[in-house]
Amino acid sequence: MARAPKFEYRNTPDGWQVNVPATLSESGKRERHFFKTRDAAKDHAQKLREKFLEHGGNAAAIRPSLAEAATLAESILAPWGLSIVEAARMAAEQRERETASKTLADAGKEWLLSCEGLRDRTLRNYKITIQRISATLADRLLATITAKEIQEAVAPLGTTGAGPREQIRNAKAFWRWSAKKGWCAAEVFNGVEMPRDRTGDEEIGIITHQQAAELLHIAEVNFPQAVASIAVQLFAGLRSEEIFRLKKSHVTADGINLPADVTKKGRRRHITPNEALSAWLKKYPFTPCSNWRETFAAVRRLAGWEVSARVLNDRIAAGTLAALPKVKHGRWPMNALRHTHASYAVAAGTPLETLLFEFGHAGTPTMLRAHYVGRASKKDALAFFAIRPGNTKAKTTLETVEVSA
Repeated sequence: MARAPKFEYRNTPDGWQVNVPATLSESGKRERHFFKTRDAAKDHAQKLREKFLEHGGNAAAIRPSLAEAATLAESILAPWGLSIVEAARMAAEQRERETASKTLADAGKEWLLSCEGLRDRTLRNYKITIQRISATLADRLLATITAKEIQEAVAPLGTTGAGPREQIRNAKAFWRWSAKKGWCAAEVFNGVEMPRDRTGDEEIGIITHQQAAELLHIAEVNFPQAVASIAVQLFAGLRSEEIFRLKKSHVTADGINLPADVTKKGRRRHITPNEALSAWLKKYPFTPCSNWRETFAAVRRLAGWEVSARVLNDRIAAGTLAALPKVKHGRWPMNALRHTHASYAVAAGTPLETLLFEFGHAGTPTMLRAHYVGRASKKDALAFFAIRPGNTKAKTTLETVEVSA
């Protein structure tokens, strides 16, 4: 029969020490407990003895089969530097997570319900993401799903393009939401890689302050009903899809109030207008532009961008418009007005934290810093925010083109 431990205590330079054998410690490793006084160490040792006699005494009568299993387990764990107690604790914690977890299918349903009220396009994309993950992982508990499995279900390694990138972003939003519910570990998603852009170049595209001025003043000459919408995107950084839902009542002298049903993320935002935006809205009070998509395409085409403008082509076919100007700027950059505003705002000294709120982003400014810092000089930024109505002539001899709703 094994001898009962004595839990001896002795005085050391670090205080009164009580030794606890690895076989009896809670961590599964040898422990040394220190106390300021001899009496405190003595009391602690006595409690350990009582605890052993109450719970650990059964170890003396351990079954041979259990002893054999423990010996085998110890050899299996040795290469990993884990004790049997540590391994048992890790296994118990994993089972606890699994017990508290939900299947991906059930969690996906609850997440989509929580997203009700977001814009239709966003909700539709979220549903596509859940369907894609559920195709192979629907019955799996979230706590048991690995980063590799998420990657394979959403965007396998080697996948490229904007579509897969958006699906990964949606999946990350779902995973973080589930982690907050306690159904999975948020850090698991750290192992999921973002697909590369097809071009291999993830740089944003912006327009110069000269191009911005030309765009606005061509709109003044040809499409005055579109000027306010362009100015709001250029000098406030609204998303292009938010313009479609922005109402006249949302834009006041105090600023632009974006309610939850207008914003992409369903979170209210307020944007205080800068001097440039105030000047443009004073001359061109905001009113939603009818047939905005076609109107904006026509403005860009007249400004020399490689954009298809059906309205202008129809006018040429009807003989009411002589010809279009030559393309001089190339293809229109994606989200150009929003990216242009952010780049010049940062260069002009706007704090990233302010831009983070006005852009409707969550988290830290890391992404904003990566995309926008250093994209424009302060000189160009000041020239950008100095653009005013009528202070630059629109370089076009084309007649005014009316666009009906």
